[in-house]
Amino acid sequence: MNGIVLYMVRLTNPVKERNRSLEQLAEESYCPMRRRGDSLLTAIFQATISLLAEVGYSALSLEAVAHRAHTGKASLYRRWASKVDLVVDALDYEINKCEIPLDLTDLRAGLLLKINSMATAFAGDLGQAMAGCISEFQREPKLQQAAEEKIINPRKAAMAQSLNEGIAAGKIRPNIPPMVVDLPVAFMMHSISFVGRSPNEAEITNFVDTVMLPLLTNS
Repeated sequence: MNGIVLYMVRLTNPVKERNRSLEQLAEESYCPMRRRGDSLLTAIFQATISLLAEVGYSALSLEAVAHRAHTGKASLYRRWASKVDLVVDALDYEINKCEIPLDLTDLRAGLLLKINSMATAFAGDLGQAMAGCISEFQREPKLQQAAEEKIINPRKAAMAQSLNEGIAAGKIRPNIPPMVVDLPVAFMMHSISFVGRSPNEAEITNFVDTVMLPLLTNS
């Protein structure tokens, strides 16, 4: 009924209606879907990642995310004080969904499985969103700091712990260079940023056999 009334009001004032922008009309006709809890968070995070992939970090707005997620702006502003906070939480959430621990039973097989799973996850919007955010680090130091604290450093620590367990088990040589923990993600981001796609299976196998294994073992 409200939609019919709004339509009739517009018909009675066609000159004023023509002066309204498409954005204003879309905003008036927009009716958020009622979501709560995990369902709402998932919708917001997915909307954030897809918009990051489409328009980049600098053009992203919380208003656009709210519209894409079919929720009100207040839902976002109650949870996140800034765009930086939302973006970092969304990236962390999506990365968590695809992460698997490094299986040390067979080091080569474990590395291949872990890096191939990363490549599958980063093949879509997540990879473009992450690469776009990394490219903004110099212009957005707060984004870089937040990403390092919540996304990068915890995963480096987890990788370091796995490698230390491998050293203790005798499957990885001691005194490996610290940079090893950075290499899988650096390899992934290089491919996405400069090649325009996630690395394929053959490239991942070559990376593991010629870079990771020689650094981690005496072979």
